[in-house]
Amino acid sequence: MKKDFRFKGERPDDIFEAITVMATRARQINQKRSEDYPIQNMTDPDSDEVFESDVDFDSFEKPASMAMEDYEKGEISFSYDKSDEPEDEPETKK
Repeated sequence: MKKDFRFKGERPDDIFEAITVMATRARQINQKRSEDYPIQNMTDPDSDEVFESDVDFDSFEKPASMAMEDYEKGEISFSYDKSDEPEDEPETKK
């Protein structure tokens, strides 16, 4: 696992936009992992039995690190939904 991330590409114009894109990608990665390894389905909340997994989740790379690398490599594409944009306010006459 990398301890330090240095962005080697061209800096984004809007850092907040870049962070939002990377955060969304990290959520997608995390969602995919939860589908691949459904822990909640492996345990019974009424049981005292402790579930032992063969999967070492600590060895997985963090989703945020993976998203930053994807962004740096240009592997993330994104677009804006037009319905999210605020409408222009009507002009007022004085």
